[in-house]
Amino acid sequence: MIKLVVADDEERVCRLIVALGNWEKLGIQVVGTAENGIEALDIIRREKVDILITDIRMPGYNGLELIEKVKQIAPEIKIMIISGYATFEYAQTAIKNGVNDYLLKPINREALNESLEKMASEIESERRLHSAFSNIQRERKEEADKIRNMLIPDLLRNTELTVSEEILREKYYFKAEQGCFLVLAAKRDIAPEEETSVSLIWEKMTGILEHELSRYCCDCIFTPAGEYLYGILNYAWKNQESVRKAVRSSLNQMLARNDFLGKSQLVIGLGSMVSEASKIPDTFTEARHAASERFLEGRGKVLEIDGSHQVLFEKKLTDKFARGLGNALETLNAEEIENTVKYIQKEALAASGVHGWEIEELVWQCGNIFILRMDFPDKKEQQRSFLEGCGRCMTVEELFQYLCGFMLEKIEKIISMREEDTVRPVRLAKQYIRNHYQEQITLEGVSEHVGLTTAYFSVLFKKETEIGFAKYLMNERIEGAKNLLRETNMSVGDICRKVGYNDLKHFTRLFEKNVGVKPGVYRKLYG
Repeated sequence: MIKLVVADDEERVCRLIVALGNWEKLGIQVVGTAENGIEALDIIRREKVDILITDIRMPGYNGLELIEKVKQIAPEIKIMIISGYATFEYAQTAIKNGVNDYLLKPINREALNESLEKMASEIESERRLHSAFSNIQRERKEEADKIRNMLIPDLLRNTELTVSEEILREKYYFKAEQGCFLVLAAKRDIAPEEETSVSLIWEKMTGILEHELSRYCCDCIFTPAGEYLYGILNYAWKNQESVRKAVRSSLNQMLARNDFLGKSQLVIGLGSMVSEASKIPDTFTEARHAASERFLEGRGKVLEIDGSHQVLFEKKLTDKFARGLGNALETLNAEEIENTVKYIQKEALAASGVHGWEIEELVWQCGNIFILRMDFPDKKEQQRSFLEGCGRCMTVEELFQYLCGFMLEKIEKIISMREEDTVRPVRLAKQYIRNHYQEQITLEGVSEHVGLTTAYFSVLFKKETEIGFAKYLMNERIEGAKNLLRETNMSVGDICRKVGYNDLKHFTRLFEKNVGVKPGVYRKLYG
C-alpha cells in the first residue's frame, strides 16, 4: 500500500482532497492530514510516507521549507504542491526541490487523480526495480559468502594450497591487508548428557567472536570443521595485544552463556602469528595443538602454541604398544590389552615436558594400529568413529579409557563371534541327534551334517558337552527309551529297536548301567 499525507492550513482543503481522491483504486492510503509544516514532517517521519500533498503557505514550515526538510530525510518521496499562486518563481523553486507536480486551486478531481495515478505508477515501478536490485545484491552476497566460507575448508583439505593476500582478496573475498595473520581453533568438549545442537553453538560462538574482533581486524572469518570452529584473523601489528584480549573476552562471554554451552567446556588454541598469508596453512596444526594442551592445562582458557620439541617420539611408545597388542590379540586376552594401555599411559605422563597434543596423537596412533591390525572390513568407518570418540574426551584419563574401551568392545565382539562359530555346530549336532537317534547315525555322518571334519567336530563336541559324541548319543537314546517305557505298551524289544539298538542284551545292559534298573523294572516303577 502507498502511504500519503495531506498538508494545508485550511482544514476544508484537506477534507476536500481526501474526498476527491480515488484512493482504493490507486492503492493509496491517506495516513494523516496536517495544518502546518511541523505536524506534516512529524507524520512523514512516523509513517514513512510515499506521497506528500502540500500547500505553499502554511504556519510552522511553509511548503517550500517543508519540501526541503522532507527531501533530507526521505529523498525518494513524491511531492505534489497545491497552491492558489500561479507564480513562476514558486513553480521554479518547487521543481528545483524535486516536486513531481504543481496543481492550482480550486482543485480539479480529474487533474488530482491523474497526477496521483502517475506518481503511484512511478512508486510501484521503483519498488519493483528496488526489489529486483535487492534480489541481485542478495544473490551476489550469498554467492560471495559461499565462496568466502570455502577458504578454511580448502586450506584444511589441501595443506599445499598456495595462499597470498591477492588470492585471499580476489578468490575468497577475504579483505586481507598488510599486517599479520592469526589462526584460532575453538574446541568444545561435550558433556555426555548435552544434546545442544552443534550448529547452533558454532553460530553463537561465531557471533560473539565477530562482535569482539571486528573492531580490531581488517577482516576475520570463522568456519566449523569437524570438532573445531576455526578462525582466520587479519589485523595491523599495532592491534596484536588488543586482538588477544578480544579473543579472551570472547571466551569469557561464551563460558558465561549457559543457555547454549550448558555443562560443556571450551578452549581456544592460537597458532603462531605470521606476517604473510602464504604461512597461514602451517598454523592450522599449531592452533589445534595449542587447543590440545587442554588435556594438561585444563579448559576454559586461551592456549598458545609452545615451540618446544616433542618428547614422546623418542620413547617409541607406539612400537611398544604394537608389540603388547600383538601378544594380546594372539589369545584375545582382554586383561593384557588393559595392561598394555596402562603401561603406555604411565610412560606418556612420566615423560618430562610432554605436550597435550602428543598424548592425543599417541592415543590416535594406538587406536589406528589396533584398527589396522584387526583388518576390519569397514576400516575407514572405524577410524572415523574412533577419532570422534577421542574428540569427546575431556581429560588424559578419559582418552586412555576410551582407547581401552574401544579395543575391548571390539575384542568382546570377536570372542562372541568365535564362540558362536563353535557353539552353533554343536547346537546343530544336538538337534540332529535328537531328531534322528532312532536311526543308525554315526560321528562321521553328524560331522558331515554340520560341515566340519570328523576329527575337529569330535574335539569341539566334547569340549562343549564335556562327555563326547558316543556318550551323548547313548544318553539321548536311553532318555527316549525311558519315555517309551512310561508312555507306551511297546515291548522292550520293540523299544530297543525304536531307539536305535539292534541288540536287546546290549541295550538292556546299557539301560541298567545308566538308569540303575532293567527296562522292565523301570516300567513297573514309573509306567
